[in-house]
Formats: sequence, structure tokens, C-alpha cells
Amino acid sequence: MSKTLRKVAVIAGAVALVAATGGAALGAFAPAALAGTATIAGTGITAATLTTVATIASVASTLASIAAQMTAKKPPARGTINQVIISREALSPCILGRTYSGGVLRHDVGYGATLKKVKNPYRGQVIVYSVAGPCQALEGIYLDYAQIPVSGDAATGYYSGFLYRDYRRGLWNETALVPHFSGMPNWGSAYKLSSKAAILWNGKFDKDGKRFASGWPTSGAVWRGVVGYDARLDGSLPGGSGSQRADNEATWTYNEDPGSQGISYVLGRYRNGKKVFGVGLPADGIIVEDFVTLSNVCEANGWKVGGVVYEPGDRWANLKRIIETGAAKPLWRGGKLGLKVNMPRVSIYTVTDADLADGDVEVTAMQPWASRLNGIRPKYRSEANKWEYVQSDLVSVSTYLAEDGEEKIEERQWDLVQDKDQVAQLAAYDLVDSREMPIILPCKPHMRHFGPGDMLTLDLPEHGLAGQDAIIMTRRPDPATMNVTFTLVTETTAKHAYALGQTGTAPPTPTLTTGEDKDDIANEVVRGADGYSVAPASWVKAISCANSGVPKAGQFPLTATFYVFQGANDISEDPLTTYSIVATNCAASLGGDNNRDLTIDAIMADEARVDITVTYDGTVIGVSSVRLTKVRDGGSVNSATDNTLTVNNSGSYGSANGGPLTLAVGPDGTVTVEVNLSYEATSGAGRLAGKVQYRTSPGSGAWTDMAAETQDPYGASSGEPSSLTFTASIAGPASAAGWEFQLLTRRYSGTGTLAAISGQTSMVVGWS
Repeated sequence: MSKTLRKVAVIAGAVALVAATGGAALGAFAPAALAGTATIAGTGITAATLTTVATIASVASTLASIAAQMTAKKPPARGTINQVIISREALSPCILGRTYSGGVLRHDVGYGATLKKVKNPYRGQVIVYSVAGPCQALEGIYLDYAQIPVSGDAATGYYSGFLYRDYRRGLWNETALVPHFSGMPNWGSAYKLSSKAAILWNGKFDKDGKRFASGWPTSGAVWRGVVGYDARLDGSLPGGSGSQRADNEATWTYNEDPGSQGISYVLGRYRNGKKVFGVGLPADGIIVEDFVTLSNVCEANGWKVGGVVYEPGDRWANLKRIIETGAAKPLWRGGKLGLKVNMPRVSIYTVTDADLADGDVEVTAMQPWASRLNGIRPKYRSEANKWEYVQSDLVSVSTYLAEDGEEKIEERQWDLVQDKDQVAQLAAYDLVDSREMPIILPCKPHMRHFGPGDMLTLDLPEHGLAGQDAIIMTRRPDPATMNVTFTLVTETTAKHAYALGQTGTAPPTPTLTTGEDKDDIANEVVRGADGYSVAPASWVKAISCANSGVPKAGQFPLTATFYVFQGANDISEDPLTTYSIVATNCAASLGGDNNRDLTIDAIMADEARVDITVTYDGTVIGVSSVRLTKVRDGGSVNSATDNTLTVNNSGSYGSANGGPLTLAVGPDGTVTVEVNLSYEATSGAGRLAGKVQYRTSPGSGAWTDMAAETQDPYGASSGEPSSLTFTASIAGPASAAGWEFQLLTRRYSGTGTLAAISGQTSMVVGWS
């Protein structure tokens, strides 16, 4: 809240209190009673004057309070922490949506018998990434912000044989993490982390293998976070449909929706009757429909929440962080927590002088000059930039600059926004909202059926309000007269098109230096040593491939330049220094200065190598080996699509595919199915539900549900089509296999006839 406005509100409120109590706060200087135009002894102030002061001060206090809310400062920037948090009294993190996190270290130990002269060659790290689990899925593990391919619990490619991981999503009752290398001290089957998403990283330092020569890389993981309560899927609420319940977290589902994650944080998360995260407000203390509105607005705008919030800390600030991703602000109405949601509205009534009660209409002409901005430079969290907070383009309004006479720009960070366009749109809303102004409107009794959130058009030219739209923020009835006083905030309709039309610009993507690169540098020869030396002495490269073994684009050609030293002297280009190669299962050649530049254009088998022999004056002085290994980690190449989905009108499930989709999946990775089935009601009305099944033996065997059914909360009726849209994911098998997938649908409400809309259906199965 603006400090200046906060002070005005407090001071004006105090003046109103003194006046309204008939001068009681004046102590011995006030008479026992005041009546008519009696004068307070020694002051010259009449009771009537005090009454006027009370009215003016009360209005000033209200206007100042509303203006202060509108210009309130954002919560202090406290974004997701990329590095591992190491602290005896560490914060408790909770992952919302899809994001990267370094996590919180809970156990770290070196151990094991001496291996190739290396003492304690194994390292075990237990890192917690989110409390209040379960998280939906672990998407990938990363070292130095580069994803590490895995098969089962083992890393493949460069770290094959040297890195392993075991993880838990944070189910309410979990088993303990298991190290790959046995004998990890102070760890065993009793060390459970129920409700905590965690990874046990297990590495091996082998002096001959040269992995981790540059030290343990920066580690982290990308997760899809905790579940949330979506009131739209709660059949116990008016307009809701589904099995979710506010008081039963087991019915909640994963989403990236600011409205759902916001109300979930307010409700709090409980384990064994104890609150472990969030506010803990009961459902009847929340204006649930405000959060439903926020969910609908965010879905329409494509806005998501993604990142990590931490406790202990300021829960009010955490709530602001979550819902500001949907351009909303928390507020209290009638003793309940609600929201002010930025969205286009329709005026439902025009207020004229005939609607006003006795009393003055109070309008603040303009926000104070010091509080106004004409530009905001937004910061968001960029996956392409190592998940760091980066700036997007300046969002500004030229007319504001002309009004203010000088640039007034502020940098603002949205802690839980990970999209450049979304942060630009939110910054635009903040900018235009800073110019909206509060209004106090005393109205007659017939206006009492309007309430907070309603937009009215004010046709009050005598008060400078000719055709001005305004949104009701608070409603205060007077029991004695039945009049009602509204506090409103002006609404500029054109701002929505302006804000939602903004696009951001991402900064350049940096080049990643991987653990492999760092190890190569660390393993280069020390110049100045006696004798001959060659750098690089060896080189291992993992080639990322689709499941079929075809290398993904952009990895070839691979190049390397070789350096040769005699003691401290560089003899790489000495005419007596020559280079030759022997290539196995790959296409390779030498070129460049003195023929010492190696180029590899293709790999023809799962394993390949190139041996570079260096000769000086006819004597072999060194051999460098380049080894290539194919790593099958899937990708968009490995997918299947059905664009001819149908609708099963029965109340029981039936196939919606022309036939099952077959896809090669594994090893490991994630299988994801995305369904988008647009449908219409050719008669009557109805709503559709669906689920995806798979089986591991094409053409035979039992089908298994990938997830519980998804229900379309809206449904279709005459002239009003709808869509059944959802995503389901499961872990792939430990070895490559061909699986079959099918979509089932049913009509779960209504008696109408439903039909798919041609050209607007798709079921995509992918493995990565």
C-alpha cells in the first residue's frame, strides 16, 4: 500500500472517530453532552460542525483507503530459487504448475570402499522439491541446466555408469528413497518423505572415468506440481459438475490454473488433521465464485501459474503472487475473502440523479502525481534462460507520458509467470489500472440489490460523470434509512483490448556449458609439464535420437581442434607434427590448419569412435579417442495422431476412435496423450465425459485407464457447441515396446444426441 495514502486513510479515520464521538477524545475539554449548536468549551467548535467534519473525514478515509488498495505495492520479489537451498532451518517449498527448482538439501554424504584409489567414491544427496504433495510428475532431471537422459534409475549418455536417481512424487504414504550404491550412511527404509516430492541423487567419482572432474554440477529438476481444487468441478456447488470437494484434497486434480491454485492456497493443505501449507481459511469464509471467475478468465486468456512458493513467510504476499498471474487482487467483502478480477464486463444499470440519496457524490479527480506510472518493465522467469528472471520489453502508454511530462518507469517482477506474452499483458493491466479512480456514491433504497463486482454506468454530468462506467467495490447499507452507499472504481472498457493485445520479447537464449564441457576443460593437459601431451586427451558425446535410432536434427557436424605441446611449447602447427584418423561406424575427416581439425558428419551404429593418432618427426606421441553413443530419448518424431474422433452417445463408455493408435514407447520417458474433441448437440442437450486407455500388447490383453475420466463442465445445446479437452500422462516402460491407445467417451448428463464436429477433433499420443 502507498505509504502516503495509508497515512491519509489512518489520519482521516481518526478525525472521523473524534468527531463522531462528539469530542469524547478531547477528554476534560469536552462537555458531558452536546446538543443542537452547543459549543465545546474553549474551542469555538459546535456539535453541528463536528458532524460535518465527521462526514467529510469518513469520506476522505474511504477514498484514501480504496486509492491505497489500487496503488498497493506488489509483494516483494521472492521468486523460485534455482540453486539447491542448504540451511539447517530451510524453507518449505511448494511447486505450482510446471517449473524447474533446485530444491532443498536434506541429506548429503560421501561413502563407500576405496575404488581405483578414490576414497568414498559415492555421493548420496536427498533433495526435497515440494511439500504438500503429491506432485503430478517428474518431467526430467538436469545438471548445469541440461537435461540428463535416463533409463530406469540410471543416467544414459555421458553420465552412464556414474549417475543414478531415485525419486518420489510425494504421495501421502511413501516408501523410502533407495540409493543405487548400497551402504549410504544414516539412510534406510525408515527414512520416508511422505507428502514430499524428492530425489535421491547418487553419483560415482571414478578417477579413470574422469566424470565430475570439474566438481558436482548445478542440479535441479522440472516437475509438474501439486494438485488444486477447481470449484467448477465440484458438483455440490451451484453450476459445478464433478467429484471435487473443497474439504477433500484427495479429489483435487493437477492444473496450472491461477484461480484453482489460489483458492487451494487459501483453503490450505492438511495431513493427519494438521495444516502443512497454506492459509487454512474455511470454505464458507471464501467467495468461491470469484475464484471460479478467475479460473474462467485465465483459461480464456491462456494464463498459467508456474513456480515455487515458500513457507514460513507472508501468506498474504504468497496469495498475491499466485493470483496476480491472472491479473487479480485479493480483497475482503462482507467478512469473506474475494477477488477483484480484471476482465471485460457489461454494464447492468445506468445511474442517474433520480437514483441518488441525499449526500454528496465524492470523486477523486486523479491519482497523485507521485503514484502514477507511464511505463512498466516486466520481469518473468524464462525457461530458455536457465529459468532465471529476465526482462521483457517496456510496456508504456504515450498519452500517459505526455500527461506526466517525464518518464516514470518501474521494473516489476511476476514471481510465478513463465511466459513473455502473459507478463506483458499483466504489466499493461497494472499500468492502466493505476489511472482508475475511486468514487463514493450514496443511493436510494431501490439500489440495494446491486453489489460488489457489478458494473454500472454513471450518467451524472453535474458531478463530472457523464457515461462513466464503474465497478462496485464495497456496499454499505444504512439500516435507519435503507439507503446504500457504494464505493466504486472507474472502469475503462478499452483497456482490456489494449492489455490483452500485448506481446513480450524474450532476451537471447544463452549457450549452455554442460558438465561434459566443464569436465573436458578440467581434463585438458597442464601446459609446462615435461614431455609431449595432446588435448583433448579423449572426448565422449551422447547423440540424442528418436526411438527408431535416427539422430535428432542440429547435432552434426561435430568438430574439434587438437592441440599438441612439448613441455610448455605449442607444436600443434609444427610441420613435423602430423595427424591421422581411424573412424569406426561414423563418417569423419580431418582438415584446417596443419590438418588438425576433426569433423564428424554422421553416426551409423549405436556405438562409434574415432582414434586420432598424433606423430612428431615420425614418432607416435599420443592417441586421442572420440567416442559417440546413441541415446534414445524419444521426442516429437515419435508420435501418433487420430483426427477422426467420434462421440459415443450412450451413458456407458464406448470407443471414440476408428481404431486403436499404436506407438513405440520407452525406454523410460513419459507417454502423454492430448485429447481435443469438439462436439455439438444435434438434438436436446448433453455433456460429455472421456478417458484414455492403453494396453501393452497390441491386438490383445486388457486395457488400463491412464487416468480418471474427465468431464466437460459446460456441455452442448442447440447452437452452443462445447469441447472435451484433457491431457493424461504415464511413465514409459523400462525397455522399448509397442503400446496401443484408445479414447472412450460417454454422455454423462442430458438426453440429447451429441456428435463430433468434423475437422475439430484430435487425439495425439507422444513419447519423450
